[in-house]
Amino acid sequence: MDADPQTQSAFITTLPREVRDAIYLELWRTSGLRQHILFHSYESDWNARHFCRWACTTDFCVESPLQQDIEQLRRDLDVPLGEDIEKNRDPRATLYGRRMQSPWLNHWACGERAEKAHGFDAIMGFLTSRFCWKGKTVPGVEPEAAPNVYMPMLLSCKAISAECLKSIYESTTFVFTDMKTVQMWFGYCALPPFMQAWPKRGITPPAFYKYARSFELSLFPTFPLDLLCATKDLPGLPTRHAVYDFHWLRLDRFAHLTNVNIWIESRSLMPLSEDNLNFSGIKRFSREALHEALACFSSVPSVTISTVLGSGIGPDDDGRVETLLRLGRLVQARLGDRFTRI
Repeated sequence: MDADPQTQSAFITTLPREVRDAIYLELWRTSGLRQHILFHSYESDWNARHFCRWACTTDFCVESPLQQDIEQLRRDLDVPLGEDIEKNRDPRATLYGRRMQSPWLNHWACGERAEKAHGFDAIMGFLTSRFCWKGKTVPGVEPEAAPNVYMPMLLSCKAISAECLKSIYESTTFVFTDMKTVQMWFGYCALPPFMQAWPKRGITPPAFYKYARSFELSLFPTFPLDLLCATKDLPGLPTRHAVYDFHWLRLDRFAHLTNVNIWIESRSLMPLSEDNLNFSGIKRFSREALHEALACFSSVPSVTISTVLGSGIGPDDDGRVETLLRLGRLVQARLGDRFTRI
């Protein structure tokens, strides 16, 4: 039987577009509608840099379930805030301590899934953008079933491929947990010479700005240290750029962005004192300065930011500081046990 021409396929001619879109959505759902984006290389070949994805199973939450677990452990052991919890008193202390140090931040559960399937490399280090671990397996552990439904559909006929590309980016929430990946995916202002020499660098998928509706960031409070245009004297940039105007998110390039969630961790894994930092952390902002910084999000219908704020910015009873973010929620996160002074 001869193949139907792509524009005469029964799938295209018989089913209305909204029905086809519903079918596509169910396909993407099998892989997960929330996807971590990771910028990886290989230990054997640093030049083989590429983007990986990992299904995200951690819904965004302005509170920290891990901090709540730690507080419950303190109550159970009658250990006051500020005193160390001895690891040998309760196995939960070791587990929670490990989760506090996860490079996956509040997505530590996603990291634990990756570690279970692919080994310790998935949670090692300070950043999730390191060496690629997806090709590794753990002896005796069945790899997590992760159907790749994207490529077969994108490689089908031209008409279906175009519809699927739009559907994928519209329905997926893209999750980023380190600034290296953010800059490679969203685009960078300039690169230092050694990075310009890389044979492979991150290229922003054109469909991201054209179709994407939702993305999420989880960052350490020291994230400005990793923003190249703000911390380096780069060729082509007469001055270093600001951090908290969020220009590096390229919000003006999005055609249909409707939702942004940002989690800024209260803890830092970097043992740096304030004197060694060349930037102002978000805790140092006054109410007026913070209001001005967050004005860039005014065009996004839904924005939620969970972060520690300065002592002069008091939240409402529910933790929200509504007046600082016109169209969204700015939530004062609790400091927890070990917190940064940035």
